[in-house]
Amino acid sequence: MIVNLKCGICKYVYDYEVGEPSMDKNRKLVFENKPVCPKCKAIDKELLTELGQSQMTAWYLGDL
Repeated sequence: MIVNLKCGICKYVYDYEVGEPSMDKNRKLVFENKPVCPKCKAIDKELLTELGQSQMTAWYLGDL
């Protein structure tokens, strides 16, 4: 699944193939592929953009 993300370090907005999203036992979002910022190469520092939040909501509601 491709999700729209924003780097928490350099604030760059990008689309990333996160693989299969899931939720852990604490209901935290977990991605199969760890996002890497294409601009500053930060690993696991992603934030969901507004579009990304909509994409994850649609994924979650589709999985219920």
